[in-house]
Amino acid sequence: MVAREQHHRVDRRLLPPRRSDDERRAGERRLEILSLGAERREQAERRRAAERRRPTGRRHVEARGDKLVVLVVSDQEDEARRVRELLDGADPHRFGVAAAAPHASLGRLARGGVDVVLIAMSLSARRGFATFTELRALAPAVPVLFLSNAEDARNGLEAVRAGAQDFLVKNEVDGAVLAHALRIAIERHRVHAALLDLALVDDLTGLYNRRGFLTLATRDLRLARRGNETLLVAFADLDDLKAVNDTAGHAVGDRALRDTGALLRQTFRDSDLVARIGGDEYAVLVRHAGPESAGVLAERMKRQVRDFNRRAARPYQLSISLGFATHTASTLGSVAGLLDRADRALYRDKRRKHDAG
Repeated sequence: MVAREQHHRVDRRLLPPRRSDDERRAGERRLEILSLGAERREQAERRRAAERRRPTGRRHVEARGDKLVVLVVSDQEDEARRVRELLDGADPHRFGVAAAAPHASLGRLARGGVDVVLIAMSLSARRGFATFTELRALAPAVPVLFLSNAEDARNGLEAVRAGAQDFLVKNEVDGAVLAHALRIAIERHRVHAALLDLALVDDLTGLYNRRGFLTLATRDLRLARRGNETLLVAFADLDDLKAVNDTAGHAVGDRALRDTGALLRQTFRDSDLVARIGGDEYAVLVRHAGPESAGVLAERMKRQVRDFNRRAARPYQLSISLGFATHTASTLGSVAGLLDRADRALYRDKRRKHDAG
């Protein structure tokens, strides 16, 4: 049975836990116990999970010969033409140029196939900065640079502090300088994203960790507010993990945690944000939730767990408790508050299970 709660906003700051060195070393020793075959299967599973986490917009370049696509965002039609001429003159086989007006740039970026965004707009009027903020929220894996006039340079530092890779002054840029700046921005952003991924991803399950969940869920909340969407947070808990650890060992307990993460990925959509937020606890953020979403997802989760227990031949039977909370994004103060409500709903579900057992 699944608990739901849709009342009272509770604001609570959830700080990401930090594992101690001893805990990390203990986890690494437990992983070494796994057989080579199981380890290889887990590595393949994590690679597939990483592919599913690939953020919006940034394309995967399969061959070194593919052109890097530059999306030029400007309210002046000749800006894209000028950028194309500069890049064709410097490196005609390396870059392709696409153009979009500010109001159409989000839609173009969402379609994918973009390696880097060049915003050719003034920061002084603030419209350029607002466009940058929206594009970065939609596709944080895509690097963004500004190209503007010299009098706008005083705002360049503000743009870089907000996450832009560079600020270029129009009359100081030729084709070679622009091509070099774009290549460096793409590589720098790739390295930064890889380091960020290490900080935001749970190394055991391949899901996002608590920090990753709150970071990306806050981004999703900003996007959902524009469309007045209803958000749903599911809080899941692997029941009786301690008993599995005590009777079968921590390596088997780790396997149960990975199995739980895999079942959650199968139950929810690829576009939903799934995370292991600590210990035996998981959270999922669902956008565009409907009035029946919680019930449908609960039933789907039950079927997944039942089918898994029947076919998996594990030395344990998985049991997963769920709690849900929903709220309209436009009036939601924080994702942390919604997560807290779902957490309390989950523990009501666990108490019902205990009383029924």
